[in-house]
Amino acid sequence: MKPNEITQRDIENWTRCTPMKQKCRPVEDAAAQAVCGGIDISDARQMFETIAAKSRLADLGEQSSALAHELRQPLFSISVANENLRMMLGRCDITKSQLDKAIARIAQQVERAQTIIDRTLAYASGNSRGAVSADIGLAVSNAVEFLRPLFETADIEIDDRGAHAHAIVGLCQVEAEQVFVNILRNAAESIEGRREEGWQGSGHIAIRIALQGGAVRCVVSDNGAGLSGDTAQAVFQPFFTTKPRVGTGLGLHICRQVLEKAGGSVSLMPGEIEGARVEIELPLGG
Repeated sequence: MKPNEITQRDIENWTRCTPMKQKCRPVEDAAAQAVCGGIDISDARQMFETIAAKSRLADLGEQSSALAHELRQPLFSISVANENLRMMLGRCDITKSQLDKAIARIAQQVERAQTIIDRTLAYASGNSRGAVSADIGLAVSNAVEFLRPLFETADIEIDDRGAHAHAIVGLCQVEAEQVFVNILRNAAESIEGRREEGWQGSGHIAIRIALQGGAVRCVVSDNGAGLSGDTAQAVFQPFFTTKPRVGTGLGLHICRQVLEKAGGSVSLMPGEIEGARVEIELPLGG
């Protein structure tokens, strides 16, 4: 059990323990017995609630780097869209619909950044997120669209013909999209890394979604530089990176945290012929 997962049941169980004997016994009438084994029940409850709150804050401090990593993506997109808009304003052949599209992209990414911040603040305060759901097919589509300028600049072909299935899972939509943004960005950077080593082939990323019983399975494969089996395991550790100049080593770590929270899993492995393959599995239902 993580420190920030202290529950009301834990508190009640702990307050039934006799400190001298270290044995737990039922409290027949908690209202009548203001003291249990020398420990005031209300004081004990308050103490453990304080521990839980401090644990959340400590965990939040550890996640500050992850938050910065997540906010980089919408901020970068806002910066690019803003620069494009500035250039458009200096041209006379730009239509109103083109300007509206650039403005809408900025507004969309501002909303994405706000959602990430709200999610983090909700965790810090201990508030439940309530029921959440995301469409994995839509998340893939939005992630591809979000990164399309990167793919076009890097001359990478995206094959997402097998990624149009509708599958509802227990993530919020932005979380699901961030998972695929991280994975697709890593694939693109792996292809660029292979080119830096002298490879001159065409970059290719394929995305497939399949429903299997009560779960959805997603596979993202690329023809990038590939990786060893040892590296495939290490990349999920926080701050481990194969790109020390540009990487934070948090992308796949964040993906695993998000997916495990929804009962899912993620694995990375060498591709069957070349490159690498990421496999995600999530239970259906939001």
